This record gives sequence, structure tokens and C-alpha cells, in this order.
Amino acid sequence: MFPLVSGRRGGIGMPPKSTELQTPWIRAQLLEWLVRLSDRSWQEENWTSRGPENSGLDEALDFFDDSGVLAEPCGRLGFVLVDEEEVAAMQALDSVLDNVISAPSLSDVEIIQSRAWGEVVDAARRALVAMGEGIQ
Repeated sequence: MFPLVSGRRGGIGMPPKSTELQTPWIRAQLLEWLVRLSDRSWQEENWTSRGPENSGLDEALDFFDDSGVLAEPCGRLGFVLVDEEEVAAMQALDSVLDNVISAPSLSDVEIIQSRAWGEVVDAARRALVAMGEGIQ
């Protein structure tokens, strides 16, 4: 049976809503990437120490491109996302992320240390909250 869950998704005694998704493993990966995007210290420690040929930021962008969760969040309802609040959070993240990465060619270090990158970090945190995974 399912563990007891309380909170905005499902309620006590109900299975977590993500179990109803067709691709819950992609949701799990999405949550992992959002946690990474929401933690600038982690990014500086793990991404800025890499050479340009091994970009951690590129890995994140590849996941988002491959999953389509930012480009087509409405189309991911029932697969990765569970409601309109999550769709809106992905749209907001897409908007700020697109603004940052469409700037002239910068290194990962320059991007992560830019003022605009703070908006990406904040949008990732808001997305985690929308998905019921807010940072404590």
C-alpha cells in the first residue's frame, strides 16, 4: 500500500499524487535539477570547478531540453507535472533561464555569478515550492 501522506497533494491516507504520473522518474529527475538550480553555493562548488568542455550547466540545460518540461509544460501535465501551478512555475523558470542563457557567450562561472542568475535560482526555488518540495 501507499505511505500516509499529508499536505496539499492527496491528503492523509492518500497516495502521493506523483504516483499517478505516467513518467514519475522524469519528475524525480526534474526535482533533482531544480534543487541544484536553487542552490548557488552548490553550483559554484560543482559547476565552476569544471572545464568548459565538461559544463555542469550544459548538463542541466540538456535535461530541460530533453524533458520538454520548460518548452512545453502544458504538454507535460499528467506525465511530469500534476497541475497548473506547476505549469506556471515551469513557464516562469523558462522565461528567466532563457533571458540569462540568450546573453552573449559567457562561461559557466560568469553566468552563475551574474545578477540575472539570481532570478533563475529564485524561480527554481519557487518551482520546488509549487511541486510541494520547498526548501526548508
